[in-house]
Amino acid sequence: MFSFAFKTLVSDRGKLLTGLAGVIFSVVLVNVQGGLYFGLMKKASLLVDHCDADLWVGHKHVENVDIAREIPEIWGNRIRSITGCDAVKPYIVGKGTAALSSGLMEDVWIIGSDPETMLGTAWDFAEGSVDELKRPNGVSFDDVDAPKLGHPHVGDWMEVNGERAQIVARTNGVTGFITMPYLFTSFETARRMSHITPGTCSFLLIKLLPGANRDQVQAAIRQRVPDASVFTPDEFAKISQDYWMKRTGIGISFGASTLLGLFVGLMMVGQSLYALALDHIEDYATLKALGAAESKLCSVIISQSLLMATVGTTIGVGIVIAIRELWHSPMAPVLIPTSLLSGAVVLVFGICLAASLLPYFRIRRVDPAIVLMG
Repeated sequence: MFSFAFKTLVSDRGKLLTGLAGVIFSVVLVNVQGGLYFGLMKKASLLVDHCDADLWVGHKHVENVDIAREIPEIWGNRIRSITGCDAVKPYIVGKGTAALSSGLMEDVWIIGSDPETMLGTAWDFAEGSVDELKRPNGVSFDDVDAPKLGHPHVGDWMEVNGERAQIVARTNGVTGFITMPYLFTSFETARRMSHITPGTCSFLLIKLLPGANRDQVQAAIRQRVPDASVFTPDEFAKISQDYWMKRTGIGISFGASTLLGLFVGLMMVGQSLYALALDHIEDYATLKALGAAESKLCSVIISQSLLMATVGTTIGVGIVIAIRELWHSPMAPVLIPTSLLSGAVVLVFGICLAASLLPYFRIRRVDPAIVLMG
């Protein structure tokens, strides 16, 4: 039966290629859409994911790491005395407007870290270093944002919220969910540039002593500072990602387009298998006349769908890997974990098996007598 399934499948290359196109399209679409979604969600929690803090303390109603609210720095004094806390560092995520040499204006995020540890500052430096950001008025920018900032160079000066700032470092690939550029700097410089109220900050970053119980410290902070929110990095990253997913509807849009693509793939595979079955309807009638059981006829269709799925997913996975390597960029990151890739393959195999039901129901109604009539 497998030989019969293979020969009938390759007998019409046009229908075979149509079915394979459906499989490849489904594999590529699911992975690329999923990869873009994961990439955008990672951008939404970029500052949290690349910060080495053990706990984040913020405003009671904070919903996103990029859109912070001011909290009193004095909260840090209450937290430092909690057993297990090693360091409590203020952190600023402020907003500013940069005046460019061209006369244009560009909104920016101003990220300020405590100069002692520079916890939560920039990374992946292409020019300059963390130490440069400790200099008064020193800021960094990212290569991705260079066109927005007028293609500046290290050493150039700009004005942010009426304050002078000198570019002392350049990063590569540090860009968030919102298109506004990140300018990393020291805490005091960020406070001055973003016009944060004196005595306040955006977050308090907590480092724990080795062996300290994070859950116990987290509970103690909530008790000591009831007006604050206390998150682990994973919790805060999830909150930041959910904020943009719900506010922008990105999850619905990506999900709907993926489901539509899967439906198109299902129809293409089903139509190809159905057309092949009609082309060989007399062959199936002959098999029935010779006493072939329903299970044997079913195995023919299933073998064809699995063959199509195997070849199509193999080609599709190759295309996905090429896209992941060639298309991935900081502006449109494509993160395709192994779990997504394998899940998409299993899903497409399921679609191909579901598509085989249509031709099977047609073959099941074939009357063996048509062989004699022919």
